[in-house]
Amino acid sequence: MSAGGAGAVAKAPPGVWSALAAGAGALALVGRVHDVASLPPLQDFDGPGHALNVVALHAGRLPEPTSWGGFHPPLYYALGALVWDVLPESVPVHVGLRLISLLAGVGLALWIWRALYRQAAADDAALVALLVFCTPVVVLSTSMLGNEALCAFLVTGALARLLEPPPSDRVLRHAGVTGLWLAGALLTKSTALAAVAACALGYVAWLARRPLAAAAALALVVGLPLLAAAPHYARLLRASGGNLLVVVSGGALSPAVRAEMRSQPPGERHLSDYLAFPAAALLAPVHQAPGMARSVPGMLYASTWADAHEHFLPAADPRVLAAEAGLALGGLLPTGLALAGLLRVLRRPLAYRGLLAPLALAGGLALALLRYTWVLPAYSAVKASYLLSAALPAAACLALGLGAASGARRAGLRGALLALALACTLVTWRGWWGL
Repeated sequence: MSAGGAGAVAKAPPGVWSALAAGAGALALVGRVHDVASLPPLQDFDGPGHALNVVALHAGRLPEPTSWGGFHPPLYYALGALVWDVLPESVPVHVGLRLISLLAGVGLALWIWRALYRQAAADDAALVALLVFCTPVVVLSTSMLGNEALCAFLVTGALARLLEPPPSDRVLRHAGVTGLWLAGALLTKSTALAAVAACALGYVAWLARRPLAAAAALALVVGLPLLAAAPHYARLLRASGGNLLVVVSGGALSPAVRAEMRSQPPGERHLSDYLAFPAAALLAPVHQAPGMARSVPGMLYASTWADAHEHFLPAADPRVLAAEAGLALGGLLPTGLALAGLLRVLRRPLAYRGLLAPLALAGGLALALLRYTWVLPAYSAVKASYLLSAALPAAACLALGLGAASGARRAGLRGALLALALACTLVTWRGWWGL
């Protein structure tokens, strides 16, 4: 990856690895379309709450903010209502709603590929984008109805613009477009509040020597999203009695719902829950396994590389558990490469200024998740999909780690990542298990 986003690096054109990645991506897309159509209605994670929001907007009224999921911003649900009207009656409504998530997932992978293609080797960019698209947390999020995939797509569109410095003669236009992407994201999920702050930091870093340009860019990057989302969040603040934490944390406004969340295991959080990583996260990645519900990093890892919350594949099937354990073990490779890439950035932060905004977002989301899991100590609160908007910084670090290898070792790593992506596609395809 080029240092500091100074421009495209001299590199070889797309080769055989890019062609293989394209073919594997097409196969993954076919499986994803099948899953979108075959998953029974309302079995999506939080599906009933999301569906009720769509029903409300389709009927011409705003969702009740005290209902389960009613606090979410309206963009995904407004698109769902539109799809409901546009698609023929032969297409079930829930399939149309899931297609929004699927298209957002395709767009997310394309954003990552485009961003990395300009910064890293072409074949590395293709393989990393493929793996992101095939990682189980992305598979599940883009096969179900919900707003997380759409938010991740819009946030990634904004972050990708900060990998390189804005053109000196088009700063306002550049910041204005970024602000519009962020406005869409903030109208989709409150996660985008962290993206607004991260992008603001990115513009300050790029324009530090041009204070007037920086101030103008900040006005657009921060102002446009806040203005667009102000009516929704003002309504939530009124409904919550001014409780800002309820608005931004994703907590439901209903006391009964929050009490139900608190009743889930482990019941109370301790500092040790953030430090433990049980072997079950690799060998039996489901929340009932010993120690899993208590371990925040364990649940995050298992919900990234397997169906840790058991709402997609039949966890009672020992074949499924064995296959998911294989994916969890395989996930150690890209995880290790991404950590190696992050270490490169930390060693030379000025050389990778373009990653400042994406990594700031990743850090902000991680801190928010730690707070969220402490306030709501439930295993269902520890979902890797909550961090889906940080897909770009994770992918960039993976590309950096992969790019540090050379020769036969690099070819071997590329082959291993391609094989892992194909394995993810096969294991997470519901049709493979006869469902």
